[in-house]
Amino acid sequence: MSFNARDYLAPRFWPTWLGFAFFWLLTRLPYPLVMRIGRGLGRVMYRGFASRRRVTLINLRLAFPDLSDKEREDLARDSFSHLGMAIGETAWTWYRSIRHMSPAAITGKEHVDAALASGKGVILLQAHFTVLEMCAAVVGSHWPIRAVYDSPKNPLFAANLLKHRSRHIEGMIDNKGIREMVRLLKRGQIVWYSPDQSVAATHGGIETLYFNQPVLTTSGTARIVRMTDATIIPFIPERKPDGSGYVFAFQPPLALDTTDLTRATQQVNDFLEAQVRTQPEQYLWVHKRFKPPTPAHSNPYKR
Repeated sequence: MSFNARDYLAPRFWPTWLGFAFFWLLTRLPYPLVMRIGRGLGRVMYRGFASRRRVTLINLRLAFPDLSDKEREDLARDSFSHLGMAIGETAWTWYRSIRHMSPAAITGKEHVDAALASGKGVILLQAHFTVLEMCAAVVGSHWPIRAVYDSPKNPLFAANLLKHRSRHIEGMIDNKGIREMVRLLKRGQIVWYSPDQSVAATHGGIETLYFNQPVLTTSGTARIVRMTDATIIPFIPERKPDGSGYVFAFQPPLALDTTDLTRATQQVNDFLEAQVRTQPEQYLWVHKRFKPPTPAHSNPYKR
């Protein structure tokens, strides 16, 4: 998809252009300073984005009922600090070279290489951690990958996102494009997939549990594995708390029992939940993950 700036000159796009200008200016600074500014920006967002703060606190109350209110508030603040650092990382991967970012150590690379050597396609399975955007740049420098995504509603931001991600990865796949995912995996290619968001039943969501809460989750992971015999390689990215470095860990293959789609989908949820529990402050809690799967369940986000 080509990007033509002249298509987005209407006044409604001006705030987005200002945001891009901020991204560019931010990346004129040294990377450690960008990370410090990002943490500060996260603190500002925590105070200023009341609706997202509310959703985050509700999610943390459901996911970690044993924590005190203060502990959940502290965790929420930390998560927004990491969200702010993610903004700095996104800006950097768009307008600068990853060679000038903080070092990223990679472990378990042999699991991906072995899966590719077997001729099978590879699903990189990852929860929505805030370091997501940088992952594309680093992982894409080691293997040709395609990423599944939900296109942003802002058309200018969506077009610019595709433009900049194309610097690092082979392409993007709409999250409803299962046929394309299947085709690529059957060719022995890598697809990066994060199936931990709420998916309506009309789009293939099935009732499962996530953090012991009833949720709707896509059964796409299990269905795709059943159709392609692809290898699932779990991928856990970790940002050091001060933004001074990263560890990207690829784990041994995850086997799913695809004879039962509900059980296999629950396996995926359980695995992703275990990932999140290792570093909950780095997870993207601002989305309404715990939407009720049926009208019989109460909606925790309703006032």
